[in-house]
Amino acid sequence: MTTITRELINPNFYHVTEDMDYATLCKRINKFKHLYISKGLKKGDNISIGTLTANTNMIACHFAAWELGIKTFLVNNIILSGNTDFYIEGLKHLMYALDKTCTDIRADVIHDFNMPIDPNNSGGLTRMDLKNGLYRKILDAFPPNMSQIMTMEEVAPMSGTDIQPWKVSPEDNCIQYSEDLAKIKVVSQAWWPKLLSHEQILDSIQKYLPNFTQDRVALSRALHHDFCIDYYFLPALMTATKIYDINVMDYTDRKDEQQILNFMVDYVNQQIEKKKIERVLVPDYITYDYMKNKKTKPFSKEVIFNIGKEIVKTH
Repeated sequence: MTTITRELINPNFYHVTEDMDYATLCKRINKFKHLYISKGLKKGDNISIGTLTANTNMIACHFAAWELGIKTFLVNNIILSGNTDFYIEGLKHLMYALDKTCTDIRADVIHDFNMPIDPNNSGGLTRMDLKNGLYRKILDAFPPNMSQIMTMEEVAPMSGTDIQPWKVSPEDNCIQYSEDLAKIKVVSQAWWPKLLSHEQILDSIQKYLPNFTQDRVALSRALHHDFCIDYYFLPALMTATKIYDINVMDYTDRKDEQQILNFMVDYVNQQIEKKKIERVLVPDYITYDYMKNKKTKPFSKEVIFNIGKEIVKTH
């Protein structure tokens, strides 16, 4: 395997949360490939995939982009916490500068931020409303002249047959990571995403594959969080047969999000026990300790927690 394609995914893949097998996931990937091409995207273009959970759309969106040689833009964790408005203004400054000077650059977006936080218990609030409207602000940072903003719902009428109009090579870039945006001191400071090729990501994966022996694994963080593509996301898909979408939120002191946090932490702990999930990714020890302290009794089976790249075993 020389590029990141669906062939990396365990053919016995089963997304338990959505009752989706490998063949159906492949059709979903095909649909997103058709959607991207219908919107005019081509090899070498860029797309930002905005989502908070690791559902099958999130998985398919990324694989569709990588198979077409489209670079996916991953946001640094620092931008999603702390002084977010400052970093978003830095992102916006770069995007609008490119809009004025580079007529051949596109920076498209596909997202599901319009989804309700909880269809039954969030008072009509959507993901756009989280973190003081953070995700709405991120979408607003993309200039309309160089960007088109799609929602994942647009994939529904697309064909489920595969399409591969051009060749993708190992040295082609597949990731743009906003590492340097987190280092700026003023909004107008120049920065540029770190580029990573298919070959670089596939080489990095090899360091983490040997310790992925668990069969029931939670994709609990979106790729924007913790830059988990090589040490968790892809190794999990390559080895596990049962994948669960259970979103582990960052710990927050915001009073308006405490209710959501408490509900989600209780739900995640419950699902780990009920579904016998063997591995979970969490962002840091603050979140891990909060989850641990919310439990009323130990897990009945050993659970591996990735705290970033660090591995902790717990009951």
